[in-house]
Amino acid sequence: MLRPAVLTVAVALAGLACLPGCRRQAPWQAADWRPATAPQRIVAASVLATEVLLAIAPRERLAGVHVLAADPRYSLVAAEAKGLLLVGAEPEQLLAARPDLVVCDAFTRPETLALLAAAGVPFVQTATPQSFDDIAGNITRLGAVCWLEPQAQALVAGMRQQLTALQQKAPQLAGWQVASLDGALHTYGRGSLFDALVRATGASNLAGDRGVGPFRKLDVETVLGWQPHALVLGGADATDGDVPAWLAQQPGLSLLPCVARARLVRIPSPLLATTSHRLVEAAARLQDALLQWGRP
Repeated sequence: MLRPAVLTVAVALAGLACLPGCRRQAPWQAADWRPATAPQRIVAASVLATEVLLAIAPRERLAGVHVLAADPRYSLVAAEAKGLLLVGAEPEQLLAARPDLVVCDAFTRPETLALLAAAGVPFVQTATPQSFDDIAGNITRLGAVCWLEPQAQALVAGMRQQLTALQQKAPQLAGWQVASLDGALHTYGRGSLFDALVRATGASNLAGDRGVGPFRKLDVETVLGWQPHALVLGGADATDGDVPAWLAQQPGLSLLPCVARARLVRIPSPLLATTSHRLVEAAARLQDALLQWGRP
């Protein structure tokens, strides 16, 4: 006998056979869609959705959260996610939670969305944010579809209040040029949230200023040529001492004045990589570090 979740997927797959000839937009695909009643079994199928919904929704309304949301290597709410049903990206797992709403992201596979639609399960997709305004837009959208508008508005207001506090100190950092770097020499430029958080502090993101797009792998010669005033390091272990091991092992990087002066800002990877309202906390950490150092 098929399990209920497997049976649901099988029925959905059968329904997919007619999609080429009878494809119609589902109501929830409209930008202003809001369910007729408040969903009570919400599945947060991304880390972003989990971080936001755990901040605005009653816990009992979450029928499941993405498995990575319970992993402290990737999530800022791993502790809060304990005890909730954990689901992966497979439609069988999502449907097994018996959701009345699934919150996905832009990276959810089209076939998963098609199976949810064929099973009659409403879903919404958050946009990939490039700015704090985009983050606010995602939170506002989740507030609307989950019937949690006041809580979402309060969350956005709190984030904007923190940004205003950063802006008041921003003129003091006008001369700073910083860059992000990891052990593979990856960096983030224009169109990335890293660029948004740096500019929120009043400093400049050197990669963005040099024409780098959202993501690029650099070489040592390029980093040396840029001469950043400070490096932002994600995932650096505080036990590494003044200079993390991977940085010390990169030939040539020790020649950077910012490395010699230990002007290295360490931000935990889940915080640096978050796409939720919590990103403003990373900006505050960066601004505090640069203010303590004074001039570049």
